[in-house]
Amino acid sequence: MAAAETPGTTVFPAAERRPLAELSGETLAGQSLNLGDVAGSGVVVINVWASWCTSCREESAALAAVAGELQGQQVSFVGVDEQDQAPAARRFVAETRTTYPQLSDPQGLLLDKLSVLPQSGIPSTLLLDRRGLVAARVIGPVTQPQLRRLIGSLQRES
Repeated sequence: MAAAETPGTTVFPAAERRPLAELSGETLAGQSLNLGDVAGSGVVVINVWASWCTSCREESAALAAVAGELQGQQVSFVGVDEQDQAPAARRFVAETRTTYPQLSDPQGLLLDKLSVLPQSGIPSTLLLDRRGLVAARVIGPVTQPQLRRLIGSLQRES
């Protein structure tokens, strides 16, 4: 049974973790990205957001800060921009100073594959363990302390 940490947060016991559906597409920077190329080499944080989402704007500083702090520590961050206009999304990324890749999902096709997340609830964040399995999810804005705690817990797993 998944354990609740704080409201909106679920941590899945190792024995109950499942693989994430194949996610790939074009980033806002025009590059191809396959999540399978990132998963399995360390902890992966996947944040689903949109430029028109007020809560996404509020949490973006926490994500950017933790991504910067943990650079080079086998933690990868990937954003998934949901049902957004590319120019607005690019402005959002520039304003929030996020430097990790952002998959563009203007029709919501990638989000459809993420059945562990609500289809209308953004922001949402998934954390994959070193094996590429879904280890935790946060529905709603994630905070720096919460994100650090979840990542640290996954990094300490053998």
